[in-house]
Amino acid sequence: MLKRENKKRKEPENYTSATPPAEPSAKRGKNNKPTKSKNTAVYITGLPADTDTDEIIERFAKFGVIEEDDEGEPKVKLYARDDGSFSGEALVVYFKEESVTLAVNLLDDAELRIGDQSTVMRVQKAEFRHKHSSGEGEEVKLRKTVDKKKATRRIGKMQKYVPVFNSFEILLIQLQEN
Repeated sequence: MLKRENKKRKEPENYTSATPPAEPSAKRGKNNKPTKSKNTAVYITGLPADTDTDEIIERFAKFGVIEEDDEGEPKVKLYARDDGSFSGEALVVYFKEESVTLAVNLLDDAELRIGDQSTVMRVQKAEFRHKHSSGEGEEVKLRKTVDKKKATRRIGKMQKYVPVFNSFEILLIQLQEN
């Protein structure tokens, strides 16, 4: 039999080299655990009727970076009643899960407008459930497609601005609140 010249062989490992061996691609690994979706949103109730988005952003941005949508706007949603009036409820989506814990611990039963007892709000971790319906005459919303490159750029940009809170900074924030 003739020796095959084009057969690929493993290169012998060089144990004297200072560079670590390349790790296999993360996509190929069979042991990749599915990532649990993280809940980075807080649900706020008890807001005054004249609350606006900027006021919520200003108050809640102290506890972490608020995630941005595709247009670069902070992900803050004010809920409205059927007649279009503000219901006193809102949703704020943070970039990191740790911000949710911080916001809930420090802002639950706090005043939106410091010094105004009538603006005490309830802040809790948002819970997302699927709506079950009868299916009669219901409009189905299709999920919009996401430009992955654009989303990756946006996430990278937000990661640059993620503040790292230590216990001293949290204490200072609490003292400023009171």
